[in-house]
Amino acid sequence: HMETVSAPTNIACIKYWGKASIQHNTPINSSNSWTLSQTDLRAVTTASASSSFTHDRLWLNGVEELDASKNKRFRACVDEIQSNACDKVDAEGNVIVSQEEWQGMKVHISSYNTFPTAAGLASSAA
Repeated sequence: HMETVSAPTNIACIKYWGKASIQHNTPINSSNSWTLSQTDLRAVTTASASSSFTHDRLWLNGVEELDASKNKRFRACVDEIQSNACDKVDAEGNVIVSQEEWQGMKVHISSYNTFPTAAGLASSAA
């Protein structure tokens, strides 16, 4: 099972400082930014899930992040996605993947930017 999505980059004009809630990852204050067109500048992420994968893996800009499955942020994202997974159904309503099956799957995530990572553009939407 695989899906690919893209997210625009943005330029922060007023950036938030700190978190109101670390658990919910909410900012302490508002921010203001300009979202750029995805025609040239975007982050593209592909996520695959399979029971044949032996462990969760992550690639950023073509380079595998070793031991990503032990990384706190990566682990929190994957665990949250799996805890919210529901039945995947086809157009006729037939269950293709059950909620229980998702729990036994490992994920492979690949994400890349179409702009230099350290260019000062934000890809936090991704």
